[in-house]
Amino acid sequence: MRLRTYALLLVLGLAPLLPAMAADEPESKLALAPVKSKKLPESVRKALDKGDYAEVQNAVQEALKGQKISYKEARDVHLSMLNEWIRVTGPGILTSYGAEDKEKKRFLEKFAYDTEWLELYLSCGLVPWQKTTGMDVLYRIWAEEKGDVKNKALAVALASCWGGGETWPSPPLEKMLPNKYNPVRRYKFFQRQEERGLLHPNYPNLKPWELRFVVANPQQDWDDASYEFAAKAINMPWDKYNLACWAAAYTGTSKFGDSVQGGAYNLPYANESWAEATLRNGGVCGAMSHLGMVAAMAHGIPSYTCGQPGHCAYAVRPERGNWVGGFGGPDGGMHNHIFGNRAPTSYNLMEAVFGDDEKIARAYRKSFAARAMESVGDAKGAEKMWKSALKDAPLHPFFRKALHTLMVNRKATVEECYEYLSGSMLKEYNGHGVAAMEASADLMEHASGMEEKHLLNIYQMQHQALATTPNSWAVKLSELVQRHAETLQSDASRQQYLTDMFTEHIKRGDGTTFGQLLEWAVNTYVATEAGSRIFNKAFAKAADAAGDAPGQGGEAAEERSKKMSQAYAKAIIAAEQARSAPAFRALTKGALAIAKPDFKADALEKREEMKGKVGKGALFRISTTSPHDAPMLHAGIMTLEGGKCHTAKEERPTFIVELQKPAHVTGCIIRKTNGNEGRMRKAIISTSEDGATWFKREEVADMPKEWAVHFPEGTRAKWVKLEFENTNPDFAHISHFVTFTR
Repeated sequence: MRLRTYALLLVLGLAPLLPAMAADEPESKLALAPVKSKKLPESVRKALDKGDYAEVQNAVQEALKGQKISYKEARDVHLSMLNEWIRVTGPGILTSYGAEDKEKKRFLEKFAYDTEWLELYLSCGLVPWQKTTGMDVLYRIWAEEKGDVKNKALAVALASCWGGGETWPSPPLEKMLPNKYNPVRRYKFFQRQEERGLLHPNYPNLKPWELRFVVANPQQDWDDASYEFAAKAINMPWDKYNLACWAAAYTGTSKFGDSVQGGAYNLPYANESWAEATLRNGGVCGAMSHLGMVAAMAHGIPSYTCGQPGHCAYAVRPERGNWVGGFGGPDGGMHNHIFGNRAPTSYNLMEAVFGDDEKIARAYRKSFAARAMESVGDAKGAEKMWKSALKDAPLHPFFRKALHTLMVNRKATVEECYEYLSGSMLKEYNGHGVAAMEASADLMEHASGMEEKHLLNIYQMQHQALATTPNSWAVKLSELVQRHAETLQSDASRQQYLTDMFTEHIKRGDGTTFGQLLEWAVNTYVATEAGSRIFNKAFAKAADAAGDAPGQGGEAAEERSKKMSQAYAKAIIAAEQARSAPAFRALTKGALAIAKPDFKADALEKREEMKGKVGKGALFRISTTSPHDAPMLHAGIMTLEGGKCHTAKEERPTFIVELQKPAHVTGCIIRKTNGNEGRMRKAIISTSEDGATWFKREEVADMPKEWAVHFPEGTRAKWVKLEFENTNPDFAHISHFVTFTR
């Protein structure tokens, strides 16, 4: 609530509150010269003049056939781009569109000669596929500007959003009411805002792939009027638009008592834009996140909304590569994306692919040449050119798939596939492990007869990449690793696979990724006695291999137990970060089976005054861990017997209890661990039903040793959170966080 109050003071002005900042990145100068040549073969020019694009395609391919196609020579680049444009749109579709009237025919011909526009259009990430949508958006803008389009990159971004691409063929924008969702109107809006100096200082440097996140949200867009309204009504410092959602009040009931779930919620504001109605009437997470997104976009800042379990959040991007969360983002199912919708792996991949303007421009020109080679039957030259394109953009999934398709079509041998995957490809993917696993799936399927020792080597390399990949609960890995497991035929190979996987992630892994993989392994193997043996042996070997020193034969049982406890401790923290209750419970049980900690908590004194019964906690989460922590005792903290935990030094150490299911909670008891209780003074208790929206229940300036909190009658929650507010960073440690339910 404090955020909303703060933001309301900021947002209801009419001008940005900070002076314009210098652009974050200067425009990159391409090493490749612009394509200016109009010296197309006469046969191509005649076919363009006729408007017969099947004939144009044939003429282009005849002109390219039998020669070495260059990605540098202007004539070849132009012909290659024409070939690609006709391929992605469809020759019959272009011919039919141009035949509708003379102006459309004239536009298509002008576009075909405009190499700058062609290149922008074909390099924007998602190119409208086998339909007229993209061309129609560009034509309407061209007609509005009487043939002189001043911002071709902006026009391309709108065409891409309205038309989608081969991997996303039918975005809902095409089906929305044209009087409310008009790409020409939106183009003019951004042109006006730029002329007035009201857009983010880095807006002029944005490429079409970036502008896609400014001009529209293809899956769940708001109307044009919302952009106009947000530009006037919500003006903030450039780096604060992740707070713009709080311009509206968070409420599920309108000023007239109507529920947000009902059709009357926005009455009598139904004729207003979505943004104006939301600012006036408030809303819940969906409306508020969309308001924050549109406010950022209307000021030239890339943004997207994202779905989370029972929640909607959003993200903004004040500078390249830096996506900042709003209302619980940026992780979740992105409603606008190029390479899949699973944040953060999707936007990290996108930023890596497009991050170097010079390299990606060169890679795309090589891709046009490769497609041209394919179209004239030079598969060998095309494969070589795709490999060259991937040197400039090694992570581009569409380029990688095109290369693999050629390899599969020519029946590359199993040995060749292994050498390619293990020798060059997978080494490029550190930090992008999900992309590595997906990009290699088609070749792995083709090379299904690969020896298990080679399979295990490739899988280990994939996990090396995955272990260094920034991840979150939003990216589900179980399906990817399940594919691995299904290719392994022996228990020995399955055990080795788990050992390699655990070792890589214990040694260098992201906690969230490790937690998910542990959950998958627990669910897959521990249900049977044979599976449990595989899991336990693999985890023991991984713990041994990933210890401070390599495992030694004949090592004392005490030292082995210590290493195992250390591994389990890391695994339990990982399970907490992944919010995986099954892995948290299984690993706690396993950890307590190998180590009997000498610990006993004091009994609770205020137990009798609490109403209800002890809530069944599924998961305990701690904001940070430290060498003083005891993760195997975290589960006990949620019980009357108590447990032990210890954060690192923080300004706001936090503990969260997640119940097994939503319940009516009557209150909770928190007890400090003996020793240094003065570290923890100001404390706040909050509850939540969705894990994202929190409601404060009680606050104390100086928390007692044992604090009993009684919740208002009817409080329903699945999550209960304890936060300490420190003037200076300090530790926090509690022995009990027991919730009571009825």
